[in-house]
Order: sequence, then structure tokens, then C-alpha cells
Amino acid sequence: MQNIEKTQIPKLYKFVEPESGIFNVTLNDQLKEKWKTAINKSIPLFLYNSESDGNFIVIYKTYSGSKDEKTPYILMLPNIPKNFKEMITARCWLEHLFKCAFGFSLFKCIFNPEMINILFDNDKSIPLQFNIQLTNISAGSKNFENMLNFSFNHLSNTHLNFSTTDDITEQHTNILFNKIINEGNKFPQIWLNNSNFSRLYDLIIEYIATARDCSKMAPAIDLHIPNYTSHKLSERAEKVEIKEEGNIKYTGHEISNIYNSRVKFSFEERNFIKSAYSSFKIRKMKV
Repeated sequence: MQNIEKTQIPKLYKFVEPESGIFNVTLNDQLKEKWKTAINKSIPLFLYNSESDGNFIVIYKTYSGSKDEKTPYILMLPNIPKNFKEMITARCWLEHLFKCAFGFSLFKCIFNPEMINILFDNDKSIPLQFNIQLTNISAGSKNFENMLNFSFNHLSNTHLNFSTTDDITEQHTNILFNKIINEGNKFPQIWLNNSNFSRLYDLIIEYIATARDCSKMAPAIDLHIPNYTSHKLSERAEKVEIKEEGNIKYTGHEISNIYNSRVKFSFEERNFIKSAYSSFKIRKMKV
């Protein structure tokens, strides 16, 4: 891991002393034992898509007019805590971050869900979720499931933009699909970006039409899929509308559920003729 020293941080950032956020944490014997095991196993605080390129968090304060408020903060935390003091530092700062509200985030790496659970030992008094209006997460094949679990377990009511940097396997597609239909209602909107998501789109259409319960599914889904993939219009498509405006071909329709006709979703495909990608919008309709 490449450690970034304070002297390497550009002057346009403010360095946050990790010790400034420490407060008293009660450690019972059970928690001490779990922490000791985590230290011995060198369980990381961060998970990366590839080789780690830093152990820091950049934070911007809400700008209200002061020039000083534009200066971003950098918080450096140990990726592999080596003792109880470093474990306490990580726990305290995570709790601070859980209690903040953020407008936007870009996760180039994530906090390790396993380490979050170890640090807080399933403490029910603290919601172990980040409050972010719009979250961008980029996942590789190496940590796909960890990135997905972090998104669905440790983000609160965010608009989620989930991109994959590698081709994902059929197994990964199935895992993502199950998350969308069983836990997707945790988010008001989900954006998905990958060249392999054409099968996912077909799975979603089939589920909407044939599932007995769509209540836990994400209410708004946007997919970006290559133009070379083809999708046959569903036999249950209603109110089909096709039109072209400039370099964009629009295809819109609705699909209702076979068990409950009041459960309807609208679909809009935008095929950008001079682009390599098409966009698909899926929205749950209010009936």
C-alpha cells in the first residue's frame, strides 16, 4: 500500500489530525477479543478495486460564502490497524462520518463492510450508514460483491450510481438482480453502467411482468447498455410509442404485472444513433 504523508498533501487541502476526532469508547471483553483477532488477521479498513493508491478521505464542507470553506479537508486513516488505538481512531471517525450529511460522494474505494461490523460489533444505537444524496461507486470484478454489499447495507436513501469497470460474470449479474428486486426500494433511484447489463435488463422486464410481489424492487432504474445489444419488445408491452428526434430514437411502452394489473412500470429506450450506448429508463407508475 502506498502511504501518503502529510508533507505530500498539496497546500490546497487542510489536513485533519486523526486524534482530533477520538472520544471514549467502552471496550468489553468480547469486543476486545474481536478487535484483537482483526488486528492479528490484518483485516483492512478499506477495500480497493485494484492496487491501493492511498489511505485518505477528501471532504468538502457546504459552501455558504466564506472563501475558507472552499478548502477541502483530507482525513488519513490507517488501512491496516495495528493496535487498539488505531482501531479506536477508525471507529470514532466512522461514527463522525455516519452522523454527517453529504450532497455528493465518489467512492474510489470503500470502507470494508467486515471491518465496519467488527468495529461496531452490531451496535444498534448507531445507524451504520452514510447519509449521501448522490453516491457514485465504481466496482471491479475483484471486489464486486463487497462493493455491492457496501452500497446496499451502508448507504441511506441515496441516489445510487453503480458502475463496473470490468466485464461482470453471469453470477455477478444474478447477485445484482437479486439485490435490485429484494432491496432496491432502499434507494429512490439506481443508475447502472456496464457493457454486460443487457441480460440484467431482460431479467428485470421478466420479473416485473411475472413476479407476485414487486414492492421491494427499485422504483426507478436507469441502465446504459451498448447499442450493439438487441432487445425484443415484451409481449406484454402496452401503449407502445416509437419516434425519432434528431439523432435519437425513442421507444416507450408500459408493462403491467400478470397477477396485479395495477402494478405498472414505464420503459423508455433512447438509442443514440451516433453513440455507442443506449439508455433505458424504468419507472414504477402510480396507478
